[in-house]
Parts: sequence; C-alpha cells; structure tokens
Amino acid sequence: MEGVAIGTVVDRDGQGRVKLRFPWLDDAFVSDWVPVAAPMAGAGRGLFMMPEVGDEVLCAFQHGTFEHPVVIGFLWNGVDKPPTDEPRERMICTRNGHKIRFLDSTPTGGDMGGIIVQDAHGNSVSLSNGQVAVTAVAVVQITAPTVLINGRLVLPVPNPI
Repeated sequence: MEGVAIGTVVDRDGQGRVKLRFPWLDDAFVSDWVPVAAPMAGAGRGLFMMPEVGDEVLCAFQHGTFEHPVVIGFLWNGVDKPPTDEPRERMICTRNGHKIRFLDSTPTGGDMGGIIVQDAHGNSVSLSNGQVAVTAVAVVQITAPTVLINGRLVLPVPNPI
C-alpha cells in the first residue's frame, strides 16, 4: 500500500497501540494492533499522546505493506475541531479541559507572549511580560522545608465585595 491512509481508532491496549477501521474497507474489518509513533519513546519514558476511540488517525505502511501500518499522526475534521483557531497560540488540551498554552506575540505587538498552564477548575499559572501570576479558585498551598520570598513590600489586595 503506497502512501498514507486515514483510519478510525476502535480500540486501545495501553501499550502504545491501537486497532483501526479503514473507511474504504468493510466495516467488519478491524486491523491488528498498530503502533503509534511518538517524537520520543523508550522504556517508561517519552512523549505520551494517544488517540482516543473514535479519533481519526493518519497511517503510513512499513515498506508499503498493508499488514504493517503505523499511526504517524492524528487528524481534526469537520466534526472534531481543534481547541483554537488562533495561529499565534500553540496548545496541549485534554478532554477535560486542562491546558498548556504557548502564546506568541502579535506581529506588531511589543510583548513576548507568554505561557499559561490552566486546569479545568479555573486554577492557572501565567508567565508573561515579566510577571508570574498564580490564580486559584480556593487555596494556594506551598509545602517545603524552607520558603524564601525576596522582593519589596507585599500589600494585601482589598476585597472588592
């Protein structure tokens, strides 16, 4: 099988492999276990991003053999849209809404963009324009044998209520 093909994930095994259904074949056909390529992989380490059941994937075939596909990427489509359409934003976003966002500056802007780590509850850590902001919906807890804070006078922010 020359080139690449689109498949749909029908099962996962917890070992970095999936089973696929190919849209041009009979619905009864399901592949054997297909490995998922990663930018880095090794014993207990690597970049772990696995497609979920129902996701579309792009497959290449080892030596052009249909019996040996490898998932080389995941696809968005008309139904499953990306988490943002902003070209200056790079993002890792989970199903639950946890996000790591990398924001590049605008072409005419003077800032350098920023990095934002957000959880689905609304907690966040933002690094941008020389400032680090921590936002919590409830409690901020720091646990360490020693905590050092070096800076100028810290004033409480008045409660707007």
